[in-house]
Amino acid sequence: MTDHPSPATRSLDRSLRLRRPAGHESGMTTIVTVLGGCLVIAVVLSMTATVTLNSQRNTTDNRLGLEAQYAAESALARAQSQADLYASSLNSIVIPQGTQQSSILNQLGAVCGLASAVTLPLNIFNLPVAGQKLCDVPVLTGNALDNQLAFFRNNVAKPAGMSDDAWKTYWRNMFGGKDTVLLAKTTAAPSTDTGTLKTEVKGGGLTMTEVRVYPDNTLRVLLKSYPVVSGTTLESGGKVIAQRTYSAGSVQEREVKVSQPPFSEYQYFVNRRTLPGTTATGNGGRLVFWDEDTFEGRVHTNGTQGVSAPVFYATAADKGPRFLGKYTTTATSLEYSTTARPSASTMFKGGHQMGVPPVALPSNANDQRLAAAGVQAGECTTTTALCLAAKFGAASATTNGVYFSSGTATASNTGSGFGSNGTGGIYVKGNVDDLKLSKNGNFQRIEIVQGSKTTVFEQTSSTAWTVRENGVVKKTMTNSTFNGMVFVDGAIGDQSTKGSKGLRGDGTDTPDVAAESQLTVAAAGDIFIKDNLTYTDNAKDKPDSSNVLGVYSEGGNIKVNGPANRDITIDGTLMASATGKGFGTVDYTTLRTNGSTTPKINLTGGIIEEQSQGVGQVGTPGKGYSRNFKWDERLAKGLTPPFFPTQGQYEATPNFARLSDPQNFRAEKSQ
Repeated sequence: MTDHPSPATRSLDRSLRLRRPAGHESGMTTIVTVLGGCLVIAVVLSMTATVTLNSQRNTTDNRLGLEAQYAAESALARAQSQADLYASSLNSIVIPQGTQQSSILNQLGAVCGLASAVTLPLNIFNLPVAGQKLCDVPVLTGNALDNQLAFFRNNVAKPAGMSDDAWKTYWRNMFGGKDTVLLAKTTAAPSTDTGTLKTEVKGGGLTMTEVRVYPDNTLRVLLKSYPVVSGTTLESGGKVIAQRTYSAGSVQEREVKVSQPPFSEYQYFVNRRTLPGTTATGNGGRLVFWDEDTFEGRVHTNGTQGVSAPVFYATAADKGPRFLGKYTTTATSLEYSTTARPSASTMFKGGHQMGVPPVALPSNANDQRLAAAGVQAGECTTTTALCLAAKFGAASATTNGVYFSSGTATASNTGSGFGSNGTGGIYVKGNVDDLKLSKNGNFQRIEIVQGSKTTVFEQTSSTAWTVRENGVVKKTMTNSTFNGMVFVDGAIGDQSTKGSKGLRGDGTDTPDVAAESQLTVAAAGDIFIKDNLTYTDNAKDKPDSSNVLGVYSEGGNIKVNGPANRDITIDGTLMASATGKGFGTVDYTTLRTNGSTTPKINLTGGIIEEQSQGVGQVGTPGKGYSRNFKWDERLAKGLTPPFFPTQGQYEATPNFARLSDPQNFRAEKSQ
């Protein structure tokens, strides 16, 4: 049985509880508050200590990292300077004056690791745009590497005071590729006691990959350049306590181009900027570059100061002609025909250089004659006439006619294709009355009139042609390549007939040079252009097009005499190289119109001449023709008419503006 408190007992208990002291609960609260405050203070102190320790640790880590960073960046900057020094050396390659092709091929043979010269393929001008590989460049060491690099080393001036061995070492280091050590690993005590810095910079070097030949007759050594990588470690007690790695640059394709630049790289080239005359020097009046003259491409002038160098005309100091491409001249100062004298910076927007060596014009067109027969460079070891006779037969040396295929002593054009091996051009012995270019569908048509015989070449596919004489099929050639060379050992056309009897298109608005055609029409004598000569794909609308035309006179002038009262349009590069010869109009001192507007020559391409011939005279209307000359930008980018004359001197053109590539800087690794 459970005992229960009585009502009195419960009442007493309640009474006792109600009468506890009032200060007891207040004291407990104070104790709890104090203990809580102590706990908060302890937590705060702990956190503060942790933050302080972390801050101190981060400060130390940052300082160590900065030491490594500064060392790596400083080393990278020094190495970039070395890489740019390599680029400067490569950009200084100069092929000595008078270097022959055989020497170039031997030097490139050494680049290929060969004991002899590289072998060029037949019919270089018919190679694909991508060219043909002559060799894969092997990786060599020791003396073999020195021989391989001789092409570069021997064509760059060695710094004064540098030994031959040091010069060889310099080039070996340059061509070490990605493993080139631009700055060897170093150890140096820093200014603090934190540890030892170790820095190394690698890369920034070059490797050679291929040697190739291209249809513009250029040889190219293809290379790769590699990024510069700088790494620094800060070590203490045998441990790495900080590390930084930075790089600049990327793997890039490079090249060194070796070529004999074609004259077609000029929009205008003149040896003597004068009219023909009867003075002792052969000069007539000096010609000027006028206010309205604008040249978009490269211009070069030879000539004697005060005698045959160009003169500049300006109506005001801010006027004068404009040269948007580079202007070079043998003259040492500018000559003006007016009191207004614009500064060089006003006229020459593409840069200019005074007092350069003269550029010699070719003395003959034998290379073009041999090309028409399909004779390769270096193949003819006797006279040009004998080599032509060996290809075309004896008649080609004495009998007027059109020759295009191999022949014998008694018969001509008996072969199955152009030239003697299926690749060649067209050779004409004697004067030509009319030479007309037109299209056969999408392909090329060439019509040659010589006396009573008309010979027509009609292309039917990339390697197929039909040849007709006076309308009768004489030969059908399949699997035969026309190399684009037409050579006339005589003159083309006559001076007096307007619009016909000369070099011309078909006289309609239809283009005359097919989209895939690349032609050079050359002659021993005068060439008279009588009507439009236009491209299917013009350079302005199709900058990547490949149709191109060159016109070259070995010993005569190139003169225009188109239809009366009409403009004439010519797409192509025109060259007359003989003394006293050049480009002009047959009647530049007489009117060519019955109206008030002067007919215009619209030329897109270039003019290369020994001596100016005169195009027209100003007036209302003017006499002769007015000029509207435009540049074909493709000619500055490697396109050239086949077998067009070159400047004789080999030149090397590297593309090494810089090797360090400072804009491509990045952090690779940090610790």
